[in-house]
Amino acid sequence: MSRHFLAITIICISLSAFVSHDAPADTGSLDLTVNDYGLSFGNSPRLRGLRINFADQDVEEVIGVNITLWQPGDNPDAVVKGLAVGLMVPQADELRGIAIGGGVVAANSYLSGLAIGGFVVASGGTTEGISVAGLANVSDDEFTGISIGGLANVSGGDVDGISIGGLGTVTEGDLSGISVGGLATITEGSVDGITAGGLATIIDDNLSGIAVGGLATVIDGKVDGIVLSGLGNVTNGPMSGISAAGLATVSNGQLDGIALSGLATVADGGISGISVSGLATVSNGDMDALSVNGFAEIVNGEATGIGIAGLAIVGADDMTGLHLTGGGVTSAGRLSGITVGGVGMLSYEDNEDEEGLVYFGIEARSAKWLTVHGIQMDIADEIEGFAASGIHIRAGGIVGMAVSPILVQAHELVGFSAGAVNYIDGVQVGFTLGIVNYAEQLNGIQLGLINIAGNNRSPFRVLPIVNAHFD
Repeated sequence: MSRHFLAITIICISLSAFVSHDAPADTGSLDLTVNDYGLSFGNSPRLRGLRINFADQDVEEVIGVNITLWQPGDNPDAVVKGLAVGLMVPQADELRGIAIGGGVVAANSYLSGLAIGGFVVASGGTTEGISVAGLANVSDDEFTGISIGGLANVSGGDVDGISIGGLGTVTEGDLSGISVGGLATITEGSVDGITAGGLATIIDDNLSGIAVGGLATVIDGKVDGIVLSGLGNVTNGPMSGISAAGLATVSNGQLDGIALSGLATVADGGISGISVSGLATVSNGDMDALSVNGFAEIVNGEATGIGIAGLAIVGADDMTGLHLTGGGVTSAGRLSGITVGGVGMLSYEDNEDEEGLVYFGIEARSAKWLTVHGIQMDIADEIEGFAASGIHIRAGGIVGMAVSPILVQAHELVGFSAGAVNYIDGVQVGFTLGIVNYAEQLNGIQLGLINIAGNNRSPFRVLPIVNAHFD
């Protein structure tokens, strides 16, 4: 149900409350009164007591009980305090107390107390108290209290209290309290409380509290609280608290707290806290979080914390903490902590360097502490600590220990490496174990079937079993 459809429907209903039908021009009355106190039958302008009339017109003030039978005429200045009962429409400029209408209850400028309308309860100004209507409650200005409409509640100003509409609730100002709509709740200001729509909840400003949408929740400002929806949560500002959605959580600002999404969580300003997604978590800023994803984690900033993904973890900057994936890990920055990958990942590249499908296992500028992959590791600068790979390791330098069944390749080694082939095209300081060991400049020991030390003189440059050089 669109906002325009709801507004048009309510306008059509509420107009009936203010239409002045042709009523008998009854200006007479039978008054059993003393100084306007007592009993009146007819169209008396003023009374304190019990007043019974066919159709009110030009009423000034009634304090007590006012009973009318038909549509009213013009009552621009009427004030009714006490009990107003209309077989069709009790109407006045101000209704204060209890107002009951078989069709419509209408107040031109102010309505307070308890109002019950068979179809509509309408106020051209402020409404305070309890308002119950078979179809709709309409207040052109602020509403304070409890409002229940069979179809809808519409407030042209702030709402402070409880608003329940069978189809929807519309608040053109701020909401403080509870708003529930069978299909939708729309708040054009901020919400401080609870708002829930059977299909959608829309807030044009900030939320502090709880928002629930059966399909979607859309918030144009910042969020501090809990947001729930069957399909998606979307906020155009920062989100702090808990967000749970059947498909996706999307924040165009920072996301702090807990995000649970059936498919994806996306934050343009970064993520801090916990993110669990069936497919992927995407952070376009830094991420300091526990992230668990069925497919991938993508961070366009620094990643700190724990990242777990089924196939891939991708970072545009440094990654610190624990990162585990069944596929591959790639980072444009430094890996620091524990990084473990499985079988690697294929990605499509279309740039100056590469075009087409590209395989990666673990790729980073540097890696520190514990780095393990089932197939391949390619570190541009230096590996510090322990590194192990199922097929090969390639690094600018290795400080510590590197183990790979097929190939360990580096420009410099300080420590230990083991593989079928250990290829150091620079300086080796330490020990290598393999079938073939090569070092351009050896300052240590090679143990293997063929051992090559580029800085040894013949015949000691190539030796079986053991080769060594110490400066």
